[in-house]
Amino acid sequence: MDLKPLALCSTLLLLSACNHQPWVPYVAPPAGTDTAKLRVITNGEVRGGAYTGCVGNEQGLAKAGRFYDVVKPSINYPQSPLVPPKLGMPPRVLPKMAEYLGVTSMAEGMYTEIVAEYQVPAGKPFLMVREELAVGSYGSTYSKCPALSRVYTFEKGRQYEAYVGMVYGSDTEGKMGVRCPFFVYELLAPNQGIPMAMESTLAADRPCR
Repeated sequence: MDLKPLALCSTLLLLSACNHQPWVPYVAPPAGTDTAKLRVITNGEVRGGAYTGCVGNEQGLAKAGRFYDVVKPSINYPQSPLVPPKLGMPPRVLPKMAEYLGVTSMAEGMYTEIVAEYQVPAGKPFLMVREELAVGSYGSTYSKCPALSRVYTFEKGRQYEAYVGMVYGSDTEGKMGVRCPFFVYELLAPNQGIPMAMESTLAADRPCR
């Protein structure tokens, strides 16, 4: 992801112009529905829901909050859900995501990874959305991970992990920078190696009405 040198005021105008839908907590499928388990790991904002051919009706799966010294939360930037649900899933596969500054109110702490586990519908298309993620610095530059929507189909009774957000890493030439993983993979067994990402399709570029 290229670093974009822009004046901070321009950054703020850009962000304020985004059409950001309200945060509505995710609701699990009703009893009797075929389901799978999904662990969501993010240091950004991830939404999801049944895919009906459009985007915009997703519910909130996990939103990273800001913390001072890792343990003290910022009351102005809380994580959601405040108490992330756990379903007794196997240990995670990939490492903890980076903490980072936001582009505004830098004294409010660092955005910190959140991990939440859910029952999700199986056998039907499920839409996952990464909202745009902006990484600030103490200068006038910032980097961002763009919004992205992908559609997955989970199998009944299986367990999956989504790793969606921002990490610092190197490219094939060894250049360090911001990377924007959007991986979903099945949890197969304890101590499994690096998993294979599930196949997915891009969501239609059509808003729900």
